[in-house]
Amino acid sequence: MDTSNIKLAMADALQLKASDFAGVGALITDPPYGISLQSHCKRGVKDRKSTYKILGDESQAAGNHVLSVAREAGVPVLAVFASPQKPWPGKFRNWVVWDKGGGVGFGGDTKTCFRKTWELIQIENQDAIQGRPESVWRVTMNNAIFKLHPCAKPVELIKKIIVSLNVTGPVFDPFMGSGSTGVACVELGIPFIGMELDKKHFATSEKRIYEAQEKQNNQGRLF
Repeated sequence: MDTSNIKLAMADALQLKASDFAGVGALITDPPYGISLQSHCKRGVKDRKSTYKILGDESQAAGNHVLSVAREAGVPVLAVFASPQKPWPGKFRNWVVWDKGGGVGFGGDTKTCFRKTWELIQIENQDAIQGRPESVWRVTMNNAIFKLHPCAKPVELIKKIIVSLNVTGPVFDPFMGSGSTGVACVELGIPFIGMELDKKHFATSEKRIYEAQEKQNNQGRLF
């Protein structure tokens, strides 16, 4: 299997330096938002069977560090997911609202909270964009993806970011999570660099990305 366009590492994004971004064409990533997200009991409802806590989500330190060194390195495109509760600081040229559809957003007190069915994508430094897309993107979620990671993003959404921003790569994602960014890059034929600190999530993303690469290679052999 040809994996020459894929580089994966289990490592801490807080250790990244500007030199690690040499040659990177775009940072597309979903850092911990700094909102201490975790599963919890809803009023009058028993706790979920599975619990989770996002590593590093106590603060925005990891995300801010990565953005800082990426800017220092002059990475041409920065596209970073963000919580509406706590956007990333900086002069972002475009703000995209990701409408996740009605099949998600069941967290919080069901008697007093609106369903949270949207997130932000903050975009900085890009040049010409593909066409003139609207800034609200509806890409619906399949709840099955949450079995991979509690904050997994749809591959089609990542592909939309890449295509809309005319990214040719390499794409760097220091917070791989479930590996959706890597899968999107493989399917679009774009080099990918990925990092993940959590051992379980690294194994998940590595498996998904290499399976996507194998599928692409097998399709190529049919012609």
